[in-house]
Amino acid sequence: MREGETLKAYSDRYWEMYNEIEGNFDYVAINTFKSGLPTEHDLRKSLTRKTVTGLGQLMDRIDKYKMVEEDQQLGKGKSRSIDAQVVNAVFQDPVHQVLEKIKNEPFFKWRNKMAGDPMKRNQNLYCQYHQETRHTIEDCRNLRNHLDQLA
Repeated sequence: MREGETLKAYSDRYWEMYNEIEGNFDYVAINTFKSGLPTEHDLRKSLTRKTVTGLGQLMDRIDKYKMVEEDQQLGKGKSRSIDAQVVNAVFQDPVHQVLEKIKNEPFFKWRNKMAGDPMKRNQNLYCQYHQETRHTIEDCRNLRNHLDQLA
């Protein structure tokens, strides 16, 4: 985690890199995320006290601490720059309809293909954003982070 970087920015950057790696390295991913946090960070302390066993648990824990961080920043009345802005965009339309509306806009960026063997993924789940199987568009963290950045 870089000096002055928010947990949201760090996790977005981390998961972007993680998606480029092929294979199933959940244990390594969990430990490298944790070791990238400052020693005094509350999330690192939490991950040390009570370890997580999968990426889903790690992501849930990160989300909880991102909300705490956002609440703290809002409580301090900080005026934040665009780079450090924490946004949880709420759309009136479902995510797949938002994607359909903005996918041809110049500001919209398609993500790279997901890492790992496509045949080992759940073939019943399809993400229109990645244009691959693994998860649904409603569960796509990369798309939600991209929409948050655009909001």
